[in-house]
Amino acid sequence: MSQLRVRLLLWVLVPMTLVLALMAIVSWQNARRTALLVQDRRLLASAEVMAGQVRWQQDRISAETPPAALQMFASREQDRVYFQVRTAPGDVLAGWPDLTKGDLAPEDAPRYSNLEYHGDALRMVTLTRRLYRGGQTTAILVSVAESRHAYHHLLQTLWRPVLVQESSLLALALALMVIGLTLELKPLLALRRDLQARETDDFRPLGTMQLQRELRPIVDTINQYATRLTAQINIQKRFIADAAHQMRTPVAIMSTQLDYAAHLSRDPELSETLRAIRASARRQKDLINQLLSLSHAESSRGANLPRKRANVLELVQEVLVDLSVLADDKSIDLGLSADSAAVSIWTYPTLLHAITFNLVDNAIRYTPHGSHVTVHVGPHEGGAVLQVDDTGPGIAEALKARVFERFSRGSMSDNDGFGLGLAIVSEAVKACGAQIALETRPTGGLSAIVRLPFDET
Repeated sequence: MSQLRVRLLLWVLVPMTLVLALMAIVSWQNARRTALLVQDRRLLASAEVMAGQVRWQQDRISAETPPAALQMFASREQDRVYFQVRTAPGDVLAGWPDLTKGDLAPEDAPRYSNLEYHGDALRMVTLTRRLYRGGQTTAILVSVAESRHAYHHLLQTLWRPVLVQESSLLALALALMVIGLTLELKPLLALRRDLQARETDDFRPLGTMQLQRELRPIVDTINQYATRLTAQINIQKRFIADAAHQMRTPVAIMSTQLDYAAHLSRDPELSETLRAIRASARRQKDLINQLLSLSHAESSRGANLPRKRANVLELVQEVLVDLSVLADDKSIDLGLSADSAAVSIWTYPTLLHAITFNLVDNAIRYTPHGSHVTVHVGPHEGGAVLQVDDTGPGIAEALKARVFERFSRGSMSDNDGFGLGLAIVSEAVKACGAQIALETRPTGGLSAIVRLPFDET
């Protein structure tokens, strides 16, 4: 009962059902009055024909029953017809003697009544006719009764089509209501799909042009809340970026001072301590740089900054030169293959550099000594593809969706990384409008494939 469509249908269905029930009762009452009127008119006409045949003949009253008085009751329902002609004191002149009993007072207006006769439910009319002779008045009572099969058939004929029509109208109204609700809820469903398709950090305002006037204030309120939430997130991001920037200079100075102290020291224990401090300082420096890179990638999304033409191959070569020392320390064969020397796209060069640097750096860090890391660059469906292959342990399928989270290092908790490299790659890929996929190589290791679009906008 939590669905809006069902609740609206119930709000319409219940009142319309009550209205239909009331209309059915009213229609039945009208049909009943009409069927009763038809039967009463037929009975009265027959009684008047019979009363017209009552007259004085010599010294007695003669009552003949003309065939026309009974033929008007002919019907497919084959109702039983009874009649009686009698004087007011009770002398029966014609018909069924026991149809009426006792003394009946003559009346000017016809009298209608319902009775049971020989197991039949009858409708009867009694008509009074007065005969004058020798200054005396004799009241003659003519009674005609009919069973009610034709009456009930006429009642059903009048009432049932009306009920069917009203039920059909209700069904049609409900069908139109369902269609109308489906059409009217389309903008709301489209809004839901838009929200479901968005990234978790996409707080762009929702469009209200296609929404009904009553729903626009709700969406405006959501947009206002998203704006406030975006402002708070931006404040936090700026704080992290500013803090990382402020920390970078002192850490760099400390690293320089530690390098200088290491050359002055003659004590082996002190030299070992200084090397440990220098390694810790380098880790702090790397962490700060990665935080700055992550902040830059996040701030680039949705900023609509102008893109520049970048040669992917040249940029990859620069990254490989920067990381060649790290690869040499682990005796890793760092290679490059290219399908074309002129692979260029419109993108953000700084972000593309961050993508390449972090992918290659991760591959080198997680690949054992003496292994291979190969970077492949080439055109791909109107854009470019950047693929980094390594011969390391790879990533389990269950962990591939989590490695792009911040400070997540998968199953390599003993590595000296911070778990920010792939998070930076993920944010930079989104900002560039690219796509990334992690695939396990058939021969072992991992392939990180980035598909970059060629976009001049």
